[in-house]
Amino acid sequence: MEKYILDTCTWIEWFQQRNGVPEHVRSAKRQNLYVSEVTLAELTFGAYNSDEYERHIKEPDFLRMTTNVLPISDVFEEYAMIRCALKKVKRTLDKEIGNFDILIGATALHYGLTVVTDNVKHFEAMPGINVVNWIERG
Repeated sequence: MEKYILDTCTWIEWFQQRNGVPEHVRSAKRQNLYVSEVTLAELTFGAYNSDEYERHIKEPDFLRMTTNVLPISDVFEEYAMIRCALKKVKRTLDKEIGNFDILIGATALHYGLTVVTDNVKHFEAMPGINVVNWIERG
């Protein structure tokens, strides 16, 4: 079965229980889902900047306890390769794609995972990254 690393935007949709993401998570099964340390940091940052801090600050801890967390320290070689590839093709996307997305992409590449994101354009620009979008907007 395919294994997935969910980008921050996808986890947010899951926490909000909307746009079809809960159904995709259930069908993929928890043991096939991964989260980057980057996403935990982004969710923590979001909680601190939210009017609903008490609710959102629990989300990173929930993921730590229930999902496979992957460290970014293992993926620096892949990060450098992706960053250089983006610069080499001189895409305008090079300036748009943030380092956090590149670290998540590098993690996917390192562990052979498919990225689940609503930011498909960013991840498709990275060489070797498989991307799907589970967010169904109606």
